[in-house]
Order: sequence, then C-alpha cells, then structure tokens
Amino acid sequence: MKKTAPPLLAIALLSAAALAYQVLLLRLFAIVQWQHFAAMIISLALLGYAASGTFLVLSRRWLEGHFNVLFSANAILFGLSATACFLLVQQLPFNPPQLLWDADQSLYLALMYLCLALPFFFVANGIGLSFYRFRKASGKIYSADLVGAGIGAIGVLVLLLLFPPLSVLVYLSVLAILIGLLNLWRNLWFVSITLVLLTGSAIFLPAHLHFQISPYKSLSQTLQIRGSKQLQQASSPLGLLSVVASPQVPFRYAPGLSLNASQEPPPQLGIFNDGEGPIILTQYQGKPETLAYLDYLTSALPYHLRQQPKVLILGAGGGHDVLQAVYHQASAIDAVEANPQLIQLVKDDYGDFTGQLYQRPEVQLYLSSGRNFIQATQAHYDVIQLALVDDFGVANAGLSALNENYLYTQEALAQLLTRLKPDALLSITRWLKLPPRDALKLFATAVMALQQQGQQADLQLLLIRGWHTTTLLIKNGLFTSQDIQTVKDFCAERSFDIAYYPGISVQETNQYNMLQQPYFYQGAMALLSPQARQWQQAYKYAITPASDNQPYFLIFSNGVYCRN
Repeated sequence: MKKTAPPLLAIALLSAAALAYQVLLLRLFAIVQWQHFAAMIISLALLGYAASGTFLVLSRRWLEGHFNVLFSANAILFGLSATACFLLVQQLPFNPPQLLWDADQSLYLALMYLCLALPFFFVANGIGLSFYRFRKASGKIYSADLVGAGIGAIGVLVLLLLFPPLSVLVYLSVLAILIGLLNLWRNLWFVSITLVLLTGSAIFLPAHLHFQISPYKSLSQTLQIRGSKQLQQASSPLGLLSVVASPQVPFRYAPGLSLNASQEPPPQLGIFNDGEGPIILTQYQGKPETLAYLDYLTSALPYHLRQQPKVLILGAGGGHDVLQAVYHQASAIDAVEANPQLIQLVKDDYGDFTGQLYQRPEVQLYLSSGRNFIQATQAHYDVIQLALVDDFGVANAGLSALNENYLYTQEALAQLLTRLKPDALLSITRWLKLPPRDALKLFATAVMALQQQGQQADLQLLLIRGWHTTTLLIKNGLFTSQDIQTVKDFCAERSFDIAYYPGISVQETNQYNMLQQPYFYQGAMALLSPQARQWQQAYKYAITPASDNQPYFLIFSNGVYCRN
C-alpha cells in the first residue's frame, strides 16, 4: 500500500543527521589537516546536493514509483558512507604543500572531493525525492527539513561536548541507518533487534577507529621523539586536546628566553590542540625560585614597571603567564580562558602537577573569551597581559592567516585601554619574525587606537625585542624618565634590544641581537610619522591595522609584492 503522507519525522531526522555530519566534518578536518581546509566541507556538501539534483531530474519518474524503498536505501547508504568515506579519505597520501609541484596531489584532492561528496549525494536523494513524490505537501517537507537541520546543527555541538569526534561520527551513521530501516519495517521485534545491534556497534566500533593526523603537524612530529607518549585526550567543539609527555627530550617552553638566563624551566607537559601547539603545563611545587627563568622573558617587563600589580591575563591556557604573574608577586590575578576542557586539564586532571595553580587565593579564573570578558567586566587593572597563545611554526607558515582574532583589532585595543587604571600597562608579546610583520602591525594598531581616542601615541608606546619575541607596552598615561630608565636596565641585564621609547635615538637600538638594519626602530618611527599611511601601503607586508570588520591579524600578504 502506497503512503499518502510524507514521512516528516524521518525527513527531519535525516536532515538533522546531514547537517550534523557537515558540521562534524569541519571538526574532523581541522584535526587531521589544518583549520582552513575545513572550509572546503561547504563545497563538498554543495557538490553532493548538486549531483543529486541532476540525478533526480533525469530519473525522477522511475524513482517516484519506488519512493519508500529508495528513501530508506538512501538513508542507509548515507549512514554507511558517512563513516566509510571519511576513513577511506584518511588513507590517501594527501599532503597540501605538495600541490604546488606534485601533480599526484591534485588527483588525491579530487578523489577526496568525490569520496566525501558521496554521503551528501545520498542524503540529498532522500530529501529531494520526498519533494518530487509529495509535491502538494512541499511546505510541510520544507519545514521538517529546516527544523531537522537546525536540530542537527545544534545537536552535534552537544554531542561533541559529550563524546570524541570519531564516536559522534559513528553515532550519526547509526542514526541514519536506523531511520532507513525503521522506515521500511516497523515490526516490534525487528525494531528491538535493530536497536540492540546498532547500539552495540555505536559502543564498540569507535574504540577501533583512529585519526590519521598529518605527519607535518606538531603532535605527529613530537610523538616521533624517542620516549614521548600521549597521556590523555579531551575533546570539545573548540578542539581535540592531546596531553603529551616527553621525558627523554623534554619540553623547554620559554618563548624568547634571554641568552643570559642561568636557569632552565622545570619539567613540562605539552598540550596540543587539534595536533598543533604545544600549550605548556609547567610543574610547580610551591617554590618560587624554580620559576626564576620567567623573569628573563620579554613579557616580564611590565612587572618591573609595576610592583605587585592587579593583573588580567587573557588566554590563560596552560597557566604559563599566570605563573609569571605569581612569580612577580601580583596582588590579584584574573585569568580568562575560553576552553573549558583546557581549564579542566589544568585545574583538575593535572592540578597536582601545576601546584593547583588555578586554585591559588590570588588567582580568579573565568571561563570566557577575552573580548567578551572585557565587554562585561567593570574592573580596572594595573597590568593587562595578552598571552602568546599561537604556535610559532603555524603562525610563521601562515597557517593561521584565515583565523579570526578579535583581540588584535584597533577596536579591541581601545576597549582594553578603558580597563586600565591611570598609568597602568597593556602588554602584548608576539613572535619575532623577519622581515618584521607582527610587531609592526601591532604597533600600527596601537597607534591607531590611541590616536582615535585623542591620546599621544608617541609618548605612550614602548617596544622591546629579544632574539625570538617582541613585547609592546601601551601605557594609560605618559612614560616617565624613571620608567624608561627601568626599561633600559631590564633590557641591558637580559641583552634585549629597545626598539622604541619616547625620545629614543637610533644609536640606542640594535645593540645585542643585531640585525643588518634597526628594522623595528625604523618601522616604529615611520608608523608614528605623518607619512605613516603611505609607508604602510609601500611596505612589503600588509601591516594595516586589523579591525572588527576584518579581524585577520595574521594576514600579511601585500598584493603589491605578491609577485616578487
């Protein structure tokens, strides 16, 4: 007997599974490749849906007569192919950088597209065929499709909070297969047996599935070091966190550590987010002297200008910057971190290792993004520290160029300045790159933020550099001669170079980590000059300040010089 009404519940559930699968693929590709490759999932879905539309147009008359069987078959095929195609694609020796010179990589990319478009082809067949078969109920079908899609897009985020990504992949496959089978047979015994079998598969199958993460990611390379091992994984929609120990070749994370430092860091663990990093957990047993190396980083400068400050740290991560504030006897530390799984690792799972860092009386932890916290808080601080959270290799290779960052825009700096007490400091540390990029773009952004508020940028900025990092200070007030002398003493003791302070001369720059020219000083002076805009446009890299409308701080390509 033919159905006279469309299977609205089945359509809604199938649409939910399809949208959840699409969102899940974004997460999966961010893990196995890099974040920007996840964007191709949208084109994959469109390719599958477009191919399905062509197929249905050419064969709809025959298909309409077998709707019930074909709808169920497409749902089952979607479920089977969703997991199978992703696992198959992981076996392809696809290496994105080789696309520039290896023709085989283009073939692998094409195979990846065709394979991953297949599940979307099947799910589009089922939903599209419903529109053909039940034309008069197209409004109801469309409503069911949209409601299901909304539930799927939200539901997959909930699932990713509860389960690892590969488990969620299997659950979605099981859901689609169950939809297809129950649409064909509704016998109570069949339903019961089917549920038992599929539930068993959903429980036991994920344990046998593994990621084939790109061998060029930091996690893959770290695990090849003798003695290194993965201790734990924690997953959320924000990333897959992997905790790694490397006792034989230990982690030594101290970005830009002065060559004059006589002490090395304590034992550390690495946390890799989607295979990149590491974010560092540093062992602390309550002995401040073991943290003395933290005073030999460029980021320690604000603590020499403000004694026992009230500090705000945006991007607390594994607690590196919090430890630095603890070592310098900050009176109060507000630490802000957006990833709840990372907080749990530091606070609970490795709380003994980190000396219960986030439970110290002077430390107050907040789960929030940095920008949201700044907009919500009414507190004022002596020092605001923007943590150095991105990996040098990823940032230097341009792999984070398309990532939005709303903390490095001119609007964000303007808001941060409003949270400073009089004469307080905003401190931002970045990796040092040559020719200069990050440091000058950040300096230009700070100049713009101060000038828009009618302040004196040339008297409120200070820039120093080590051999691997730069630190920019923005003062809510004017730097005094005493401040400048403190900075000179700090840099001389650590062999750091001063790139800019109010009244600096070129002879005072480029003294320790010597470059062919005092590039950072030259850039700072140019950005403070009346010809700043013309100089920015002529510079080899794009260092125009990022804005909330274009929050891509790490895009440095300048069209004028792209051909060179």
